Amino acid sequence: MRVNPLKKSMMKTALAAAILLSSNVALAKTCPVDVQHDIHIADEQVSVYQGGQAKMWIDPQNQVFVDGKQLELNTVQQQAVEAYSQAVKTYLPQVAELADDGVSIASDIMNEVASRFDSGDSFTGVKTLIADYSQKAHDKFYPEGEFVMPANIFETADTDWRQEFEQAMKHVSVESMSNLFSALTEKMKNGEISFSELQQQFGEMKAAIEAKVRERSGEVAEKAGEVCESIKGLAEEEQQLHRVIPELKEYQMFEI
Repeated sequence: MRVNPLKKSMMKTALAAAILLSSNVALAKTCPVDVQHDIHIADEQVSVYQGGQAKMWIDPQNQVFVDGKQLELNTVQQQAVEAYSQAVKTYLPQVAELADDGVSIASDIMNEVASRFDSGDSFTGVKTLIADYSQKAHDKFYPEGEFVMPANIFETADTDWRQEFEQAMKHVSVESMSNLFSALTEKMKNGEISFSELQQQFGEMKAAIEAKVRERSGEVAEKAGEVCESIKGLAEEEQQLHRVIPELKEYQMFEI
């Protein structure tokens, strides 16, 4: 089926915003922090992985282990570890929460389209596609139920993840617009709506979508900035931790 130029333009406007606002990409471009190794958080334990194996970890009681051997810590060191471990467990999972923002924007846009054209049933397949992508994004951070911050995440987010997101949104675009136009074509055949009325509705919807995107983009940018500042703070706190416990330098999590 040949894609109507109006149809193609409208969906490009609608979903391009969601693609550009993918929070992983936005965070990658604005956060000057490198993640040196895979970081796992499970059952209140923070672990640094090298070569697929846990090499250093801080257990739920804030005891530190290197290659399976517990470090003997003094009071100052113990306090530094406790503060650092709590900060890692608090702030790193917020990156996973950001991963849902691009998907959330796409969902909002689809709901806007469906409500304006009274075509909710036409978007069942679209909602499934968006849910599938959301699950895949979640699984990147929770591959086996535990949180994992992959090494070099802020580099790969701007390449691999952007491509995956764009590909998913292309499928959403094709599916949603094919269904929507089938429904609208049927309405036009039945005399329920004229082509001029269709154009008017598209114009109104475009304005509504743009307003929604502006609102959400501000929210995403603010949230991504806050998360980035938190991670930069973690990197600085880690440097202080290494001054107190030099044995941990080999298992550095972050680098500014």
